[in-house]
Amino acid sequence: MKKIYYTWLVAFFILPACTKTDIIPFTPETDNQLLEYKIVNVQGNPIYGAISQQDSSITVYLPFYLQLITLEPEIKVSEGATVTPASGAMIEDLLDLFHKGREIKYNVKGKDGKVKIYTLHIQVQQPDLTLQEVSADAANPNSYSLNMDLDFDSFSFGLDGAGFASDLDLIKVMLVDGQNKEYGPLNISTFNTTDLTRLDFTVIRYKDQSDPILATLPAEGLYRIRVYSYAKVATTKNPIRIHLLNKK
Repeated sequence: MKKIYYTWLVAFFILPACTKTDIIPFTPETDNQLLEYKIVNVQGNPIYGAISQQDSSITVYLPFYLQLITLEPEIKVSEGATVTPASGAMIEDLLDLFHKGREIKYNVKGKDGKVKIYTLHIQVQQPDLTLQEVSADAANPNSYSLNMDLDFDSFSFGLDGAGFASDLDLIKVMLVDGQNKEYGPLNISTFNTTDLTRLDFTVIRYKDQSDPILATLPAEGLYRIRVYSYAKVATTKNPIRIHLLNKK
């Protein structure tokens, strides 16, 4: 009985194991692919975009401290393919792109004439923009008035917050009415460049040198304050009231 037992035990351990092999079909690479995308108008190493062939996208992560307003991309595509816009074509006015959200697409045309379209996404690694309310109570907004009949008149107010860009050219401030219509930009009269936490505004009526915003504002209205700071935007929740006395 012992010999039979050992024979079966040996046979059990030497039997070959069964395995399943999955066969993945080979998908040949197409000849209309965007293979490399990098931003070269920066000091030091270029900024490489992350390319997804699956969803035909390019994602570029921009460090906030660079505060670029134009981009110069260098592009590589499949051999024999062409790309439109071409490699080196500048992307102008990034602020407009950030504020209005226009799309940038690249068409890669292969040797066989087939076109693949890639969409560019720009992500700015920027701190959040936060605003403190100018009016503490939405039902009782702070009021400001200006007499349009006087040779000189003005009103001023301040806006505290965090996340303002260090360059005033990268900041735009608008008044926004109840229908989300924008008026402006407002003239920034004082900017705290020490800790970047406060903007001050003065609206001036002075003969032919009045602030342009006075020509477009209705005689009276409630307005929230909207700040564009590089790639970020924030709007106050509570409005302020502006009354232009004797406006025709």
